[in-house]
Amino acid sequence: ALRAAARRAQLRTEGGASWALYDAFLDPHLASAYLQALDRGAELKGEHGGRLRFRLLHPPLPPLVHLEPVPPAGRDQSQTSILFGDQLLLKVVRRVWPGLSPEAELLEALDGAGFAGIARPLGVVECRRDGTASSLAIAQSYLHNGTDGFSLALTSLRDLYGDLSVDADGAVPLPGDSLQAVQTQRASFTGSASQIGVLTADLHLALAGLRGDPDLEPRPMTRDDLQAVADDLESFLERLLGLDDPRLETLSVHADALRQLARSVVHLPASGLVIRIHGDYHLGQLLRTDAGWYALDFEGRPSLAVKARRKKTTALQDIAGMLRSFDYAATVALRQQADEATRTSASLAPYGRAWASQARDAFLSHYLERVSGSGIVPEDPEASRTLLDCLQVSQALYEVDYELRSRPDWVAIPLEGMARLLTAEEQRL
Repeated sequence: ALRAAARRAQLRTEGGASWALYDAFLDPHLASAYLQALDRGAELKGEHGGRLRFRLLHPPLPPLVHLEPVPPAGRDQSQTSILFGDQLLLKVVRRVWPGLSPEAELLEALDGAGFAGIARPLGVVECRRDGTASSLAIAQSYLHNGTDGFSLALTSLRDLYGDLSVDADGAVPLPGDSLQAVQTQRASFTGSASQIGVLTADLHLALAGLRGDPDLEPRPMTRDDLQAVADDLESFLERLLGLDDPRLETLSVHADALRQLARSVVHLPASGLVIRIHGDYHLGQLLRTDAGWYALDFEGRPSLAVKARRKKTTALQDIAGMLRSFDYAATVALRQQADEATRTSASLAPYGRAWASQARDAFLSHYLERVSGSGIVPEDPEASRTLLDCLQVSQALYEVDYELRSRPDWVAIPLEGMARLLTAEEQRL
């Protein structure tokens, strides 16, 4: 792999000398040397007063002689992950920015707070220049035998759709019949959703308990925080409407209702806390192992600037992301099972919505029960619900923007989800 990478990246200077650029972590010796520097807590001086610091959080690392690096299969946009043996995962930042990585920052803080629902951070690599520390890598314990939450949800839904598709004849079932069928087919995801609700509550309780660092400490919610939530919704809306894309006709139809929802948030009483949050919370960011559920990837939304990812906000933003994820899973699984235009798809869709509704309710009820009395979420249930509705709609618009750029064929998924949220909001009012 190293030779192939070198051949692909070979360059020639005018003098005829040959050079090769390649990913250093494709070289087992260089990858091992990087880990060895972390094991001994090395600190290297650079030019102009810069320093490269390998900081070990939980010495010692597993015996390095047994940790042969497995070359990465590929590189994503922001980081590369290298597995050493079956005990340690090294995540290397590819897009380096001044300041701490939200993931390195939060993982170290959560570990210090005793939160067990993460892959334990073992060490971090930082560079410091002109008084600013920048994150370069983080080493974590490797979670064995794990499956991500979205894959588990799709498996549950495939079983449900597969059992029901045999009798699907185009007839659309009543809501009560759909809910009963999910239970009868033993395809409910409520057990897992309940566990995820508890994990999420414990995560937020740990984040709300951080002290000693102004960048991490929680504070009471203010009207400015509510205004920021409303502004985010309206900003997404106006940017998407400005595209004048015919696929977004549904958005135009609901534009006034969306603006009204944003205005209603501004007038809510400021209650609860703003804390550091996960920031990109969905089923794909969870891992289920033999030991339980774990939260992964605390970098936040990749499209946002780092300053925005480190911003404190209501914990309900994470809740909104997870609630939307259950809805997403139901639609994605249905698309995998049946063509959208078929009668089978029309008759199966209500069962998927029933599956998602049960999962959402189980997740939210267990979360709220766990955080009750903590002051994290607004005290008034109606205010909390309105704020959560706004955040879910804003999340759906974020998904629309993402799908337009990444998977245009999926744009209808968040648009339909947004419409259902607005309908439910109108019925509640």
